[in-house]
Amino acid sequence: MNPAQFIREGFVEIREHIGRTVMQTLGVILGVASVVATLGMTASMDARRDQFFRESGGTRLMGVYNQPPGELEMTARQRAKTGLKLEDAAAIRDTVDGFDLVVAEIASNHRVRAGATEESFRITAIEPEFLQMRELEMGSGRYITDHDMDSAAAVVVLGSTRARELFGTADPVGKALNIDGKAYTVVGVTAEKVFFWQQSDTYNAHEWLNQLIVVPITSYMKRHQNAGAERIDELNLRLRSPEVHEESRDALERLLRSRHGIEDFGVWDRQERIEQGNREGMIYNITFLACGVISLLVGGIVITNIMLASFTERMREVGVRKALGATGWQVFVQFLIEAIVVTVFGGAAGLALGIVFTFGIMAVMQMPMTITASMIVISVASATVVGFFFGMYPAVKASRLDPVVALRYE
Repeated sequence: MNPAQFIREGFVEIREHIGRTVMQTLGVILGVASVVATLGMTASMDARRDQFFRESGGTRLMGVYNQPPGELEMTARQRAKTGLKLEDAAAIRDTVDGFDLVVAEIASNHRVRAGATEESFRITAIEPEFLQMRELEMGSGRYITDHDMDSAAAVVVLGSTRARELFGTADPVGKALNIDGKAYTVVGVTAEKVFFWQQSDTYNAHEWLNQLIVVPITSYMKRHQNAGAERIDELNLRLRSPEVHEESRDALERLLRSRHGIEDFGVWDRQERIEQGNREGMIYNITFLACGVISLLVGGIVITNIMLASFTERMREVGVRKALGATGWQVFVQFLIEAIVVTVFGGAAGLALGIVFTFGIMAVMQMPMTITASMIVISVASATVVGFFFGMYPAVKASRLDPVVALRYE
C-alpha cells in the first residue's frame, strides 16, 4: 500500500467510527482552539496597538525631560546649570547621528482669550518638526515654519478641539488670539485625529493632539519668559531606525551628562515601553498557551488509548495482512498515518473553533480581528506532532505483532 491508500483508510476509519473519532480528537480540538485563540487575540491587540503608534509618531520616539537630582548631590554652581536648554537640542542635532528629528518643547498653562471666550489652557511651545514627528496634518492654514522661528513670530496653530472651543464653527485662520494679554494671529488648524481602542469607547486616545495650542518656541521665550532664560521642559526625539536605538540612547545620555555636569534629566523611550508591555503580555500568553498544551497532551494520551483499543479490535485483521505478506513497516505506517489523519482532522476543527472564539471575543471588545499565517501553521503542526508521537506506541505494537498469535485471537 502506498501513503495515499493509508490516508484513505484513515478517512474510512473516521467515517465508520464517528463517536470514537470525536473522543479521540476532543482534546486536540480544545488544545488547538486554545492556542489559536491566544495567538489570535494577541495578534489582534498587537495590530491595534501598532496602528495607534503609527498614527501618533511610530515606535522610534524618545524623549528627555527635566529630573533634578537631590540637593545634596549638587553644588550651587551645578544647581544654577541644571535643566534642559534650547542649546541642548542644537548639540544633539550636531553630535548624535542616530536621531533624524529633535524638537524642543515648553508647556505651561496660560489665560487664552478669543473674542468673548476666555479660559485657562495649556500652551505648547515647539519647533516646526513637531508636525512631522507626531504625524499631524493640517485641516486649514499652515503650521509653524522656520521663518516663524527665526523671527519669533506671534503666530499660533490650534488643534481641532481648541479651535471649536475658542471660535465655534467659524474658520479661525487669520483671527486674533490673546495669550496672557499678548496678541497672536491664528495661522492654522490641525486636522482632527481620532483613535478609539474599542468602537464603543468615548475616549479618543489622540484627543490630546486635538487640544494643542502651539506657538513657536522662540516666540514663547521672547514673550513669556524672563530675558536670557533658555530653559525648556522636554526634548522630543525620533530615531533614524530601530537598529540604532541602544547606541543613540547611550550617546544622548553621555552628551547631556557632559554638558550639564550632572544627571539632571530622565529619558522616556517608546520602544522600551513597548518591550515592557510585551513582557507583561507574555505572562498571560504563556498561561493560556500552557492550558492549550495540556489539552493537547491529554488529547494525545486519549489517542494512544483509543488506538490501542482499535488495535485490539483489529488484531485478526493485522494478523491476516501480515500472513499475506505485509511487512511490519507497512503495518507501522498504516497505524501511524491513521493517528495523524485523526489528529489533523481535530487540528482543523480546533482551528475553526479557535477562529470563531477569537472573533466572538474581538466582537465583544469591539476590536478588529487579525488572522495570521502562523495561526494556521501552528494548528496543523501541533496536531501533526501530537498524532505522530502519541500514535507511535500503538503503531510499533501493531508492527511487532506475531501473525500466529493474531490469528488465534478471538
